[in-house]
Amino acid sequence: MFVSEDGMKKISGVKLSRLATILAVSLLSFGLAQAASDDEKLRELERAMNAPSEAGMVKPKARTRAIVFDSQPQTSTESPASVPAVADGRDCARLPAEVKSIAVDFAIQFNAGSATVSSASQNTLDQIAKVLALSPDRCVIVEGHTDSTGNFDMNMELSRDRANSVVNFISSRNGIDRKRLVPVGKGPTDTLKNLDTRDPKNRRVVFKVVTG
Repeated sequence: MFVSEDGMKKISGVKLSRLATILAVSLLSFGLAQAASDDEKLRELERAMNAPSEAGMVKPKARTRAIVFDSQPQTSTESPASVPAVADGRDCARLPAEVKSIAVDFAIQFNAGSATVSSASQNTLDQIAKVLALSPDRCVIVEGHTDSTGNFDMNMELSRDRANSVVNFISSRNGIDRKRLVPVGKGPTDTLKNLDTRDPKNRRVVFKVVTG
């Protein structure tokens, strides 16, 4: 069967249109799934912030309201002097290496090859800051992680820079006391279990709420 050049163009146009539709639906589905995942992670982080300290250091105040996660950045109205920089008199920056904590990981996105937080993750960090504000006397370790692809030393440096970037974003944009947040770069040294160390899913930011 002979198909004219115009006919071929029409067929190609239809195929491209269908491909574009499939791609758009896939991206929408991924976006909805990511949003649902972030909401669950935020609730997990909220539970960690409200969890009692194993050492009895921190006694969170009882709260009767639930957090409503939205896109509005939260700005603290308290003066820096009124927000504790330590938990139970301890300097957050001098926590022991094996301190007990509850870890919650987020797939925070950054601009390619840099430590600049992507606009796609800014709302998530705003919501995280809102949860961190629940217990202003809690220390939180912020770990940057990478996969094992590429140079080890560069990955370590990048993970440190990204952890610092997240801490700076949360503190400067949302009024969270920076002294509560301890940035740590883990590079590819602590990849996810049962996952190839080169898998991009290893690129994440882990918030560890200190409990002991």
